[in-house]
Amino acid sequence: MDYIKDVTGGKGGSAYLLLGKDKTALIDCGMAYCAPDLIKNIKKFLADGMGLDYVFLSHSHYDHIGAIPYLREIWPGVEVMAAEHAEKILSKKSALQAIQELSRKAGKYYGVNKSIEYDDGLMKVDRKISEGDMFDLGGIRIRPLETPGHTKCSLSFLVNEKVMFASETSGVISPTGKIYPTFISSYRETIESNKKCQEANPQYIICSHSGLVNKSEEPDYWQKCMQAAKTSRDFVLESFSAGADEDEIFEEYKNAYQDERTMEVQPGYAFEINNRAMIRNLINEI
Repeated sequence: MDYIKDVTGGKGGSAYLLLGKDKTALIDCGMAYCAPDLIKNIKKFLADGMGLDYVFLSHSHYDHIGAIPYLREIWPGVEVMAAEHAEKILSKKSALQAIQELSRKAGKYYGVNKSIEYDDGLMKVDRKISEGDMFDLGGIRIRPLETPGHTKCSLSFLVNEKVMFASETSGVISPTGKIYPTFISSYRETIESNKKCQEANPQYIICSHSGLVNKSEEPDYWQKCMQAAKTSRDFVLESFSAGADEDEIFEEYKNAYQDERTMEVQPGYAFEINNRAMIRNLINEI
């Protein structure tokens, strides 16, 4: 997999550069505060005369898209590719304001004294993509898979039919090997998406925020993701059945699922936003 380079610019959001013979592409780009180091890392691998052609977004959360405006400043011709729902999100003024505010909070959280200011007009999707599309970089073919569950716009990417960039719908792996479920929009769709990825049968799996899945973990990876999601769902619904309200369920959930490991990749405020939404959606799915 020499054509895949980890160019992540900082904690909280990963980015991978795909080097084709003809074109180049990023899978996600991390947070806004990561942009200077991200750009520096990308330039290390670009041959003379090459630029950045595409950014493929796994979904529209700020920790996966924050560096887009800064990438456009360096490579004005770059095309940002994402699901139709992501395009809709990034056309809303309220969403763009929230992304900038969360980006500023993240910079402070990770101790980076960098001003997060950019033109919201640069934070946009240039081309809508969906399952069935195929993109050829020259020796590298990228096939998106619609894998909603974390968000409605979540996409996974199968590269050369053997390397899977799994969307955050599958979950996030801690350094200890524990899988933390991250479904927000739908538990049901999360299970369906994981089954879809399992059926694709990739040789290698690159997990959102966590990197390459250990070969020893691969045979049972998707089953473990689904079991982690089920355990999380059962935890919430048992509390709800016992009469707990949203605030009480969230506090119980936080005590069970938030620790120093999770906070390395997800600040407390983001954990709360995501998991309160998860709790509400789970209850609505009953």
